[in-house]
Amino acid sequence: MNSKSWHCRAQRQRRTEVRGAAFVRGWARGVVIVLFFAGACVFVPRAFAGDAPGWMHSLVNAPLPAHDDKTDAVLLYSEYVLTIQPNGKIKGQERAAYKILRVGGKKYGLVRADFDADTRVTAMHGWCIPAQGKDYEVKEKDAIETSLGVENGELVTDVRSKILQIPAADIGNIVGYEVEQELRPYVMQDDWVFQRPIPTAEARYTLQLPAGWEYKVAWVNHAEVAPASVGNNQWQWVIKDIPAVKAEHQMPPWRGMAEKMVVSIVPAGGSGNRGFQSWNDMGNWQDGLARGRRDVSPEIKQKVAALTAAATTPLEKIRAVAGFTQREIRYVAIELGIGGYQPHAAKDIFVHRYGDCKDKATLVSAMLAELGVPSYYVIINSERGAVTATMPPQIGIFDHAILAIKLPEGVSDPSLVAYVEHPKLGKLLIFDPTDEMTPFGQLRGALQANYGLFVTPAGGDLLELPQLPATLNT
Repeated sequence: MNSKSWHCRAQRQRRTEVRGAAFVRGWARGVVIVLFFAGACVFVPRAFAGDAPGWMHSLVNAPLPAHDDKTDAVLLYSEYVLTIQPNGKIKGQERAAYKILRVGGKKYGLVRADFDADTRVTAMHGWCIPAQGKDYEVKEKDAIETSLGVENGELVTDVRSKILQIPAADIGNIVGYEVEQELRPYVMQDDWVFQRPIPTAEARYTLQLPAGWEYKVAWVNHAEVAPASVGNNQWQWVIKDIPAVKAEHQMPPWRGMAEKMVVSIVPAGGSGNRGFQSWNDMGNWQDGLARGRRDVSPEIKQKVAALTAAATTPLEKIRAVAGFTQREIRYVAIELGIGGYQPHAAKDIFVHRYGDCKDKATLVSAMLAELGVPSYYVIINSERGAVTATMPPQIGIFDHAILAIKLPEGVSDPSLVAYVEHPKLGKLLIFDPTDEMTPFGQLRGALQANYGLFVTPAGGDLLELPQLPATLNT
């Protein structure tokens, strides 16, 4: 998963939607995933005898969490340690152990760690404790390295993956891993997703901060749990007997249902890179990334003039510009470094005639500004229910960018049904420049009654998008 970026799910299927098969956690871009690639050809390294660590052997006779006879595996233990050193270096350490109960549990023998130019995997180990016989061990040198981020519509990404196959992930055996990473997040925030598609016996999260640093936590779908102080400026949260979120047909998004804790970190003095304390903070961050990106070039001005030459009303001019970006700008994503969050410049998008969702939103916003029509980013998750009204602001929970267009005074048309009334800005029409199939003035189903980050130069807020009349659902 390229967790750093916002994509249009109409163009690509995010790997985090492997409901019941994947566990995703991480900073802006560092992730460790236990994932099964159905039908994929995965290199299986030669296994060597090697003692599994003591923490795994202590689980051999541990009681299993409550489960039914259709459970493929159970998570006996998971632990994540986040350490921020006084020099600013950040290290994440993760370990987990599963007991395989059915053939379908073999997928938990595959471990993947993502990295890029700003992060790296410093250690990676896997072990199997078989029901009979000697332990197996695989090391980082046994992993394969690949780029899995390039998908439909995504031309270039700097995210790469190390994949380690733990041998003998068979019924009755215990498989486990340890992964260490050096991280450099864009925002000092982490989310601990401790509920999985399978039952968990025990999950732990440890935070180590330098002197003078502070943290703030918010809980999603779970009651607050107080941490224990386990050292100098070190805290630990422990949760036991966590039920599974089982996959069901047409269930709400797993991301919106799973229990987790969001950790925002504030450096000493409260300045610099810090976790979001509010949606307004997140809006300011996004607005800063887009600053100057909507400046128009002479070529853009000429195109706007040509597109609107025959238009006689403000609405006709807006339609002409919107139609151009929907139909003439191809969806192609080039996301290197901060490019997963920051749009390209409008003049570059216009010249090359391609961009991802946030690029297309940027270009149409620039062209509308040339008409004297303000517009604002709305950063949203393309699956309704993945973000709820009670969630705290978090980087990585949105995957799509659309636009809120401030309609000029007096503009009224029965076809413009996808709008909200903003208390300060008036009527805002919600428009998705990436969606070529939905008519201007409407909104596809997954975005309706959904929550997105409304971004203005004054900050941001969580905005509920409109639900269209049922008569428009054909």
